[in-house]
Amino acid sequence: MLDHLLILTAVMLVSGTLGGLVNYYQMLFTEEDPAGLARCLIMGLCGALMVPVLLKFTRSDLLLEIQGDPSRLLLFTGYCLLAAIASRVFVFHAARRQLRDASIARARVENLERELRTLQLEMVPLLEHEIEGDPDSGPALDFNQIRKLDDNALHVLRLLNGGDCVFRSLPGMVREGGMETNSGARALNSLLVLEMVGKIHSHLGIRWYITDKGRQVLYRRSAQPVANRVSN
Repeated sequence: MLDHLLILTAVMLVSGTLGGLVNYYQMLFTEEDPAGLARCLIMGLCGALMVPVLLKFTRSDLLLEIQGDPSRLLLFTGYCLLAAIASRVFVFHAARRQLRDASIARARVENLERELRTLQLEMVPLLEHEIEGDPDSGPALDFNQIRKLDDNALHVLRLLNGGDCVFRSLPGMVREGGMETNSGARALNSLLVLEMVGKIHSHLGIRWYITDKGRQVLYRRSAQPVANRVSN
């Protein structure tokens, strides 16, 4: 009797393992699901080990008939292998559900990261505008660059620094400053290269703001005439 149970157990284990391998190679798991092989083997073994229960429910005497007719063991092996391969349905749906949930979660995380980066870009100019800095401890300035700034660039810096809004549009600055659109755009692009202004892509379009370096430039430019008068 013990030998009979050992044989049946060995048949179920081998059939479950073989059925799990068949499922794994049929489903062609990728590297994105490293647990695919383990999942297939476990489900295959579970399916094969459930065969005696199914035979009990159907009131089949196959397990007892094997003792009298060893050829019936082949039929039992076929049942176990069939049950192991049939577990592919559960494995497939579980894997597909996990991959779908992972893709949705990844998309949500990427969207949240984009929103956080956008929010950070919008918050930094606001904080710099509201928090008073130390004029003597600002970013390092190249005075050759400052002297090369034309009147349009300085006018744009003053518009950005003195406006009611931190983020301003090019048409708004052109209208307020009485300048041409092309002149304003060239001034903004040159200041952007010098990191004296920045821009963000909001839901209203491109908006410009003055950076701490730009404020330092205005401070130094406004302090120069006073220094010249004192020296004279």
